[in-house]
Amino acid sequence: MFKKYLTCPECNKNNVACIFWGYPTDTDLYLQAIKDKEIVDGGCLVSDNDPKWECTDCHHKWGTREEDEDK
Repeated sequence: MFKKYLTCPECNKNNVACIFWGYPTDTDLYLQAIKDKEIVDGGCLVSDNDPKWECTDCHHKWGTREEDEDK
């Protein structure tokens, strides 16, 4: 749903996916969401300044994860 409203600040396209950080619990659902370009894999190592969004066209990353905003 959010993909329709977000625009990449780098290339101005609307093909935006949420970056998934951490280890997925449901790998089938996770792999399908990646295939559908709803999410992209951020990796298992989570830091204090991980981006939230990635453009699936130019791969620009930006934003702040909600967990990081509370700090």
